[in-house]
Order: sequence, then C-alpha cells, then structure tokens
Amino acid sequence: MMRQFDDPDQAVSIAAIFLFIGAALQAPQLLQILFTEASAFAEPLVLLLVVLPVVTAVAGGYGLLKGKRWGWPVALVAAVLSIVQTLLLRAGGGPLGALSLLLSLLIDGFLIYLLFRPSVRARFGVGQR
Repeated sequence: MMRQFDDPDQAVSIAAIFLFIGAALQAPQLLQILFTEASAFAEPLVLLLVVLPVVTAVAGGYGLLKGKRWGWPVALVAAVLSIVQTLLLRAGGGPLGALSLLLSLLIDGFLIYLLFRPSVRARFGVGQR
C-alpha cells in the first residue's frame, strides 16, 4: 500500500499549486507598489520582500510541474522567502493577523515537507551524486 504523498506526481502537483496560490495572493501587494510607489523598486528591501518571493514562487511552480531539475531548489527558496516575508511583514495585527501568520507558516511548512519527501527528491535528483 502506498502512503500519502509517496507518489511524486501528486506531491509535486500539490506543491506547485501552493506556490501558484501564494504568488497570486502576493500579487495585489506587488501591483499596488508598482502603480503607486514605483520608485520603491529601487529599494533592495522591497525587491527582496515583495518581488523576489512572487517571482521565485511562479518559477518554482513552473519548474516543478515541468519536472525541471532546477525547479526543486527554486521552490525551496520560494518557501523560505515566503516564511521570511511572513515573519517580517505580518507580525502583529491582532487575532486575524495571528491567524493569517499561523496559516501562512503552516502552508509553507507543508510545502517544505512535500519538497523533502524521498520520492520528490529522487524525482529531481536531489541528494544523489
């Protein structure tokens, strides 16, 4: 009997869906900055905390779905950037902010769990010499 998420196709598809949803949820913030404060893109912190997580999430999801070897590390970087962004930008905000923070961290943690499943790592040749 196969355990849940041992099928690499299923785990990769779920991970890519989470990456695309995360990028879609961050897109309004990115568009707001683009159209209201375009000069903010010159700031390295804005690029690191707003632009880079969206770009890496889309690229990582695409790479995972297409089975590209580079998709695994890019998806992992996207998850880590999302965790950093969550901890830095969503701290505080009352009970709803705390719930959003917890949900975001749980989703990112689950994404990292999926990426480190042995079947997914083997599919992308991670940890093999």
